[in-house]
Amino acid sequence: MSEEQNKSSPTLVEVFSDLFRAVARPIVTVIFAAVIAQVVIDRIDAPQWFIALATACILWWFGDRTVQHIKEKKKGD
Repeated sequence: MSEEQNKSSPTLVEVFSDLFRAVARPIVTVIFAAVIAQVVIDRIDAPQWFIALATACILWWFGDRTVQHIKEKKKGD
């Protein structure tokens, strides 16, 4: 099956993973942001692993979205 055909008829796993990603990313981002805000404002002690995980995830997602926007922009040119 060619790549174009695969994009036009995604499998159930691809649809589910895209849906899960679309739902989970905002929820997890809000949780991370809320905890980081409490660390900064209320001076709570959050575990270092949590701060590292939150930073890595947020940077990864931001980078992924940036790359996708660049790819889409190049397709339009």
